[in-house]
Amino acid sequence: MQTSVAPEHCASCGSPALPDGDFCLFCGDVLTESGRHLAVRLQGSTNIVPITEGREYAGFWRRVWAGTIDVALEILVALLLTVLVDAIFKLAGRAFGIAQESAAYVTGFTFIVLLAVGGWLYAALSESSRHRATIGKRIMHLQVVNADGGKLTFGQASARHVTKFISLFTLGIGFLMAAFTKRRQALHDLPTDCLVIRVPEEHFSLFGKNF
Repeated sequence: MQTSVAPEHCASCGSPALPDGDFCLFCGDVLTESGRHLAVRLQGSTNIVPITEGREYAGFWRRVWAGTIDVALEILVALLLTVLVDAIFKLAGRAFGIAQESAAYVTGFTFIVLLAVGGWLYAALSESSRHRATIGKRIMHLQVVNADGGKLTFGQASARHVTKFISLFTLGIGFLMAAFTKRRQALHDLPTDCLVIRVPEEHFSLFGKNF
């Protein structure tokens, strides 16, 4: 793979460039020659191919559908577990004289904790696994990879998930960035330079094998 020194600023958006960066962290434009050739791993083999030929970035609406599926699953699981906790607390409340208001408070707090912690573990463990994707992304035939096309670490996947809150608190603009950045990166993809790519359907399925 060829290497070259990155320019000080991105020619497309004018943002400062990292000294060893192959891509602009803001708009995703290619900065160096080595950035035009990335490792693409398909079926366990590594092939160095031009980025424009070997990788298709996930479209905005495909990512929206994948995210919708994941959020629905997270809420559903959190609700089911919360109902279970609520039932246990009601039984314990009658046995130990716990006030109904206290039980309702614990139930609501349980749902928030389950949704927050469960959502983090679900995303981080799924995206750092061999599947490189949550269930929603797998259904939509997407993967989350690093800039070299490799699997994320648990720490990278965790950082990506936590940064989603920044995308959310910017009135959703962070999510909309996936529609117009060159590598279709949202705001939460940029800190760890993650990419969301499409995977050919014949090489990827929900249960990890073809039927």
